[in-house]
Amino acid sequence: MKNLIAILLFCAIFISQNLFSQVEDISTDRPDQSESPYLMDKGYFQIEAGVTSENDEPVKDFKTNTLSAPSILLRYGIAKNVELRGGIEIINSKTTVSGTSTSENGMGPIMAGTKIKLFSEKGSMPETALLLSITIPFKDNSAFQSDYIGTEFRFAMTNNLTKRFSLSYNIGGEFGAGAPGATGLYTIALGASLVNKLSGFVELYGFMPQKTSPDHRFDAGLTYLILKNVQIDAAFGFGISEKSPDFFVGGGVSVRLPK
Repeated sequence: MKNLIAILLFCAIFISQNLFSQVEDISTDRPDQSESPYLMDKGYFQIEAGVTSENDEPVKDFKTNTLSAPSILLRYGIAKNVELRGGIEIINSKTTVSGTSTSENGMGPIMAGTKIKLFSEKGSMPETALLLSITIPFKDNSAFQSDYIGTEFRFAMTNNLTKRFSLSYNIGGEFGAGAPGATGLYTIALGASLVNKLSGFVELYGFMPQKTSPDHRFDAGLTYLILKNVQIDAAFGFGISEKSPDFFVGGGVSVRLPK
C-alpha cells in the first residue's frame, strides 16, 4: 500500500497543480461513509485508495482483525451529470481463539456503478444524486465473496449550512449480497472547513438487515488538500450496536487526473 500511495502522489505532483487552475478543488467520496452528491467533471478521472483496519472482540479469548489493504475506487466523468464508478478491495482476515490465530486472504467482489445528478442545491433543497451499483463475484470458494450478484442504490444529499459547515446524508438499500434479504442503510455527517486546507467530519451511520440485527457505527476524520488535485485523509470510529466492531482506523490518498 505504501508503494501505491507513493506512485499516486508522484503522478499527481508530476502532472502539476497548474493543469487544474480552471477547475474546483478535488471532491472525494472518502474517508467517511456518506457518498457525496457532487460528480466528477466530464473527462476527468479520479483514483481514491485507502487502508482500513477493523478490530472486534465479541467475547473473551475471541478476537478478529479485518484489514482492507487497499480498497480502490475509480471514478470517471462521462457526461455533465453522470459519472462511472468501479471498485475493488483486497482483504485479510485474522481470527484469534485462545491465543491461536488463523488467517484468510482474498479479494472482494468487483463493484461497478454510476452516480447521476438529480437536483442542484436551492434553498432548503439539498444537492442530490442517485448512486446505483452492482457487486459481481468472480472467484469461487472465497470467504469475501457472495454466491450472488448484489445490487445497491442510495440517494446522496448535501446542504451547505454556512461557508464552513455542511450536512451530508444518504439513504438507500442493498440486495442479494452480504446478508440474506434486503439491508437498509443510512448515513448522516457534519463536515467542517477547519483551517486553510484542513477539513474534518463526524458521522453516524448504519446498516439494518432484514433478517439479522442492525449495525450502527460512529466515525470521525480529517482531510488535507495537498494540491488542488491531491487529498490525503485519516479516520477512526467505533461500533455502537452489539453486532458492530469495537473500533476501526484508516487512511488514504485521492488523486484526480486531467482530461
